[in-house]
Amino acid sequence: MTIRSKAPEPRFARPGANPTLETIEYVQAALRAAPSPTSRNRLLAALSGWGHSTTRQSLNAALAFLGAEGIVAEGSKGLIWVPQAAEALLEAIRKPTRL
Repeated sequence: MTIRSKAPEPRFARPGANPTLETIEYVQAALRAAPSPTSRNRLLAALSGWGHSTTRQSLNAALAFLGAEGIVAEGSKGLIWVPQAAEALLEAIRKPTRL
C-alpha cells in the first residue's frame, strides 16, 4: 500500500468557513432537538443561546458536511434531522415487492 504524494483536495473546507468538531456536534444536537424543520437563523440563535456562537459560513459548511453524509435534509420549510433507517427498512426500499 502506497501513500499518495499529493494531498487530497478538501471537499468542505473553505477559507474562513472551517467548523470545528464541537460546532458540528452542537449543530447535530440543535437539529435533533428541533420539533419541526428549522431555519439557519434559528440554528444560529440556538447555538448562541448554548454559549457556542459561530459564523454563518461555518454553519453552512457544517450543514453541507452533514447533508453529504445523509444526516440533514433541507426542504422548503427548513432543515431537518434525518434519523438513520434500520437495515431491514433499507433492504425493503432497495428491493421492493409488488402486491
